[in-house]
Amino acid sequence: MARGIKQEWRGNPLHRNSLSEPEVKKGLLILLVLSGLMTGGVIGGLVFCYHGLCQSDFFHVTAIDITGNQEVSKDAILRMAQVKAHANLLALDLDAIRARIEGCGWIESVNLRRDWPSHLRIEVRERRPVALIDTDQGLYYLDAKGKPFAPLTGQAELDFPVITGLKASASAKGQPPRVSDPDTLTAALRFIRFAARGSSSLPAQNISELHFSGSGEATMFLADRPFPILLGHDLGEKSYYRLAKVLYWLYKKKEFQTVAYIRMDYLENKVLVGQENSAPGKKNG
Repeated sequence: MARGIKQEWRGNPLHRNSLSEPEVKKGLLILLVLSGLMTGGVIGGLVFCYHGLCQSDFFHVTAIDITGNQEVSKDAILRMAQVKAHANLLALDLDAIRARIEGCGWIESVNLRRDWPSHLRIEVRERRPVALIDTDQGLYYLDAKGKPFAPLTGQAELDFPVITGLKASASAKGQPPRVSDPDTLTAALRFIRFAARGSSSLPAQNISELHFSGSGEATMFLADRPFPILLGHDLGEKSYYRLAKVLYWLYKKKEFQTVAYIRMDYLENKVLVGQENSAPGKKNG
């Protein structure tokens, strides 16, 4: 039986070349055409469905929730977003909306989220000012990175130290100004940051102005008594705490009200405190 089966199989061999090459190519071409038609039909159907959904009343925007704003009003953010009444949530261009809102100097970043089927959520992160800088375009708010981002309006209060004497001008019309000496600006902001977390005798709120001369020497003026405090080129942490110690001593001795000036750059490890109606002044270590 085994030999008979083997002979029968040999009598019906499989011819691998039973289909000619042109016929194979024709078959493959037909398969490719059918696959293309099917794929095009699926894509066309999806596009048709997408356009239909973009016109559907079911996805009309009925509410826009805005969070994270303090300085910029919700009405202002809505105007910048430019989302029309009854806009389709699916058809909104979120990248364009984000770019328009981030065009506001106060806005550092924007997170947009669709809350199906009809809510748009806008979460903004605002820049936090740490100082003001005097520029060719007036006073501008500065963030912690030293970037001027928004002009001071006439109704705002001067609640921040003002940095003056550094050249800052805009490179193009409508753009915020740029500071020509970023290293000096960084040192000034670092000094203000020391005051923000430092001694109660020299808090950041009591720094009225930090002025820089053409040679980069700093002079500070306090808010409660604007006599000059000559800091020189040293705006490091050690210099800050030395000055805070001197001011604490003056407050404690009740001599602060008679101070005419303070020179932190008088001599190494020496501070010169000039008193009103006193020519030589006092030396303090």
